[in-house]
Amino acid sequence: MSKYSDAVAQLSAAQKPAYGAPAYSRFVNRPAGRRIAAASFALGLTPNGVTAISAALSVLGVLVLAFAPIAVYTGVAAAVLFALAYAFDSADGQLARLTRTGGPAGEWLDHTVDMAKTVLFHGAILFSLILHTSVVSPAIAALVLGFLAVNVVAFFAWLLVDLLRRVDPEPVSEATRPSDHAPLL
Repeated sequence: MSKYSDAVAQLSAAQKPAYGAPAYSRFVNRPAGRRIAAASFALGLTPNGVTAISAALSVLGVLVLAFAPIAVYTGVAAAVLFALAYAFDSADGQLARLTRTGGPAGEWLDHTVDMAKTVLFHGAILFSLILHTSVVSPAIAALVLGFLAVNVVAFFAWLLVDLLRRVDPEPVSEATRPSDHAPLL
């Protein structure tokens, strides 16, 4: 077997649990990421290198959204770039598990790039509306910025839950809940 085939087999056997994962992640993105991770392994790329490719694809998608005319082909081009970026985002973690080179610094880089993508994506939509239309009123701008805030806060909350579960996997019960006057940290 080739290095690529061996890597695909190892990654297939060591996938994250499917419970709670969205259908797109389970049936499209993770399998695509698995193949990208295996190819990256065969090429000698690092997980951070794969994260950099994901970031570059995302930046290209953002630039298309921000500067290309508002048209179906713009949406298709941006969607393809973001889907590829998302697959590479899945691949970096899989490659880190395969090579046993993952760690807090790589996870920090991955999540920082994720947050930058989220902010830039929504910012590009607002910029495009300002650049290409005359429909941007303060209400539309507030709507886009409000959605951006909800998206960023929701992502941060999800990351924080994951972090807190790693620190203390025990669920908080009434008996173990700190008093209202206890320090938060």
